Amino acid sequence: MREGFWIHAKTGSFKLVDEHARWIQRPENAQEFELPDEVVLALGDLRWDFNGKGRRDILLLAMDQGLIRTRGHGPGAVTFEATLPIEEIIRGSAKFMQLNCGPATRCTVSDLRRGETVVFTYGDAKPVIEARDYRFLLPVWMRPTQVLPMPRPFVLLDGWVANGIWTCSALPGATTPSQLVVLLGEMGIEGSGWLALKDGRTWKMSPSAPPLTPVDPERLPKHVRVCSDCGWPTTGPSSPCQCGNTLHCRACGLPRFWPVPGKDMVTLGGDSLHVPLVAGYGHRCLRWGSVSVMPLDELIRRGR
Repeated sequence: MREGFWIHAKTGSFKLVDEHARWIQRPENAQEFELPDEVVLALGDLRWDFNGKGRRDILLLAMDQGLIRTRGHGPGAVTFEATLPIEEIIRGSAKFMQLNCGPATRCTVSDLRRGETVVFTYGDAKPVIEARDYRFLLPVWMRPTQVLPMPRPFVLLDGWVANGIWTCSALPGATTPSQLVVLLGEMGIEGSGWLALKDGRTWKMSPSAPPLTPVDPERLPKHVRVCSDCGWPTTGPSSPCQCGNTLHCRACGLPRFWPVPGKDMVTLGGDSLHVPLVAGYGHRCLRWGSVSVMPLDELIRRGR
């Protein structure tokens, strides 16, 4: 497929092209993007050869002027290529994506100069792109470490008290984990989230799973034991409970995935559950800047 678009990264303007290299070689087209005269002449002096070095040199010279090469690959995939950092490519292509990409469009963004590529579905990425927080589309290891809104211990809840907005409340620092669980249980929490303990552990919470639901050992098979600290049912010392949940994301500080990929878990009903290794790719960083900080007494009041 030869057709596609050139996008100007700084202005967001874009032009439909018949073939990227030949289109930008035409002086009148290059001038539409306000490229310097010497660059326009240099583009014309390069020899075009299909899928050869000349064509690549033309493309790279145009990209070095801040242009982004984009084209479709079937009905649901679009590529964006440039010699700019990934964040600048996404920023420059945001307007194009908004006008031309559907919720299921698979976007591949490549920085050819540094050899870096990110892939995302536009529907999932749209809120992040519209918030201009492009770093959260980068791989986890490329994201900057965020500053937490408060020291541990705290409770983080997903959309229970603020209509879909994450909320975070500080908890009494001298309280033991078991006392925190009792405190949260008395609040009647109906949402899910995380309980960040003072000692660095982070426990997953939901109304139907530990640590908010007391586990009656009589309901479980005899070979299943319950962790006396976090309340998670396991089948032996090698089975992970939440106390061993130590693989935290360097960007947002939350566990990368829970339950732990590649391990066998036990549900509260006593059923075994195997978590495949591919589940480890399911982590999505929390954007702490969008989290609403709420005093604990206000959280308790809303819960009642």
